Amino acid sequence: MRKGFGLGEQLNFFSKLDNPTLEQLLTPDQIYESNDVGLLLKLGEDHRLDYKSARRQPKDFAKELSAFGNGPSHFGGVIAAGVENDGTITGCKFLDESGLQRLEAFGSTHCSSGRFESRRVPCKNSKGEDDFLIFCRVFYVPDRLVALNDGTAFHRVSHETKKLDDDAKNELRVAKGERSFEQEVSRLKYPDDFHVDRVRSFCASIRKESGLRADISDEQILENKMLGHRTDSGFAASNAMVLLFAKQPQRDMPGAYIRVLRFEGTEQKSGKNFNVIQDRTFEGTVVDQIHNCAAFIGANLREFTHFENGHFESRPEYPDDAWYELLVNAVAHRSYQYRNANIFVRVFDDRIEFDSPGGFMPQVTPATIFTMHRPRNRQLMFALKEFGEVKCMNEGTKRVRDEMVEAHLPEPVFRPTTEDNTGVLAILSNDIANRQNSLDSEAYRILGEALSMSLSPDERKIVNYVIEHKTINVSEALRIMSTNIWHTAKGALNRLERRGILDFYSTKERDPRAHYRLARQSRNV
Repeated sequence: MRKGFGLGEQLNFFSKLDNPTLEQLLTPDQIYESNDVGLLLKLGEDHRLDYKSARRQPKDFAKELSAFGNGPSHFGGVIAAGVENDGTITGCKFLDESGLQRLEAFGSTHCSSGRFESRRVPCKNSKGEDDFLIFCRVFYVPDRLVALNDGTAFHRVSHETKKLDDDAKNELRVAKGERSFEQEVSRLKYPDDFHVDRVRSFCASIRKESGLRADISDEQILENKMLGHRTDSGFAASNAMVLLFAKQPQRDMPGAYIRVLRFEGTEQKSGKNFNVIQDRTFEGTVVDQIHNCAAFIGANLREFTHFENGHFESRPEYPDDAWYELLVNAVAHRSYQYRNANIFVRVFDDRIEFDSPGGFMPQVTPATIFTMHRPRNRQLMFALKEFGEVKCMNEGTKRVRDEMVEAHLPEPVFRPTTEDNTGVLAILSNDIANRQNSLDSEAYRILGEALSMSLSPDERKIVNYVIEHKTINVSEALRIMSTNIWHTAKGALNRLERRGILDFYSTKERDPRAHYRLARQSRNV
């Protein structure tokens, strides 16, 4: 299964999501109910439509019952039998009655869990003769994996039907509620491999909040919360309990950690242009990860002092509740079925990204995520609510959007990380492009109100850059200023030097390493 795709393909993919044509907006039901064969050929094969020659074997059709039945689109799809892959209409009339009956079964003898209906559509074949196609409307199956009788399963990605590996099949079973990975028994042993003191504290809190008797054991409470079950040989802890209380959860799930990367600039580079300036990994329980990662992110996000109505007001780069909610969401709703895949948090100058394993849950899309709630890890989410991490169940993404709008920032963006929906990317953007009247709060503290108010918009950009990057040269100033003239940028830097805000460093005339830093007297304030 394809794990990712290049930048050009990503841009094309996201462009299609953002700017659909009228044909792309047609639903499988509308395609199936139409008798317009010309429209069918205009659409071409995609995530809704597949062409099949009437000469194909039943098992070929069975693969499409599985693929459309599994998604990731929850609308299913249409098979047009009698159309070759290149769009040539060869029709179905050449088949005898037994052949037609076999075709209209659409491979269901090989895929008994598929759901479909069919109808015949009159047409002219490529020879100009009266003929007909057979349309098969394949329905998405929301509550189970649709597999062939031999155990193989497929999904539909764009115009291709792709085979699912075992991990992907298990992930679909979890997503559809057929299987609960978080409730499966872990190989870690209770109590030896667990923070027993944290378990006791958690259970004591449950007793108090629920008014339970003191003689109700910790194991009974954990079992009631579906974090494991009691056996004759002791307590069998679930995967969810490992994530919440294990001393080393990564022994069982190596990818259950968060990696935070902070980049210089607005894009990720590699090789000699590698631009990661901070790289931290956070392990331990999910509660430890959230707390420690949040402390690190909070320390590395900036606060800006905004000049408005004749005075300065301080605002954070992003609302605290917005980025914290997305961090908790990434931990609570990621797929732990992908045991070796971790969460990435990427901090750029203009945005912060939360990249978590596991695609959108069934019926959840970028368009419905603010109103549709389909938790992947229900028990983990409820436990995190007991810890105070999950604030507003069913309303988290909506609250993030409201926080960003209230802060006059762009709404959050949610996207699949790959075309085959194996991960989710949540993005918060700041207003760096329009921050002409803002000054880094640290710079405001250093320079003081009088000097800060005297700076022009371009001068504020320069000071902000120096506060974040420590140094600046003329080329870097050109990139952030509202000019493309080298001498104008050089002049702005020199003026800040003459005013005692910047110091100039150079070892020789025409020094390629010449740069400016915050003036010494300012740094000592």
